[in-house]
Amino acid sequence: MLYILVVAALRLLVPLIFRIRVEGNLHIPREGAVVLAANHRSLWDPVFVTLASRRPVYFMAKEELFRIPILGFLLPYLNAFPVRRGENDRKAIRKALSVLHQGSVLGIFVEGTRNKDQTGKIGPLKHGAAMLASKSEASIVPVAIQRMKRQITIRVGQPLTPHWQLLDRRTRYQIISETLQEVLSQMLEPLPQL
Repeated sequence: MLYILVVAALRLLVPLIFRIRVEGNLHIPREGAVVLAANHRSLWDPVFVTLASRRPVYFMAKEELFRIPILGFLLPYLNAFPVRRGENDRKAIRKALSVLHQGSVLGIFVEGTRNKDQTGKIGPLKHGAAMLASKSEASIVPVAIQRMKRQITIRVGQPLTPHWQLLDRRTRYQIISETLQEVLSQMLEPLPQL
């Protein structure tokens, strides 16, 4: 219930701060397991991904955020769960797979951390999205977030078609990640000057 109220409040308040344009959110399947694989440049990105989705989104959030008094209390009610970055956090992986096996939407920032590169190019991708989608047979939907001052453009791409099931695990993760990197790079082409 708190999630619905917070998202409703965000839909009212965020447009007062940013001019948001969402393109292609109909590409997010109406049902079934989905991994929203997004680039990550700002602390606002989970909000932008949430606003672009017509379905509730669960997020892996860095463990440190759960130690901040009020935020740490609220995050579980906002469909966030902790992950220890830089290590193989089996508990977080099990939780993510549980979300997907229930047919829900999982948001993942595929660069693993915020990318501070000023050129706007996407950084090297981690294999987490590929691994989770592969193990759960979830659709992977690329999400490109671009920001130019207060103008935010969120582009949702076509789900990636999984033709890679017969490959061995490492090759499968590599191919999924390479495909995702290529698609996100194309989606992040520079915006025209306003």
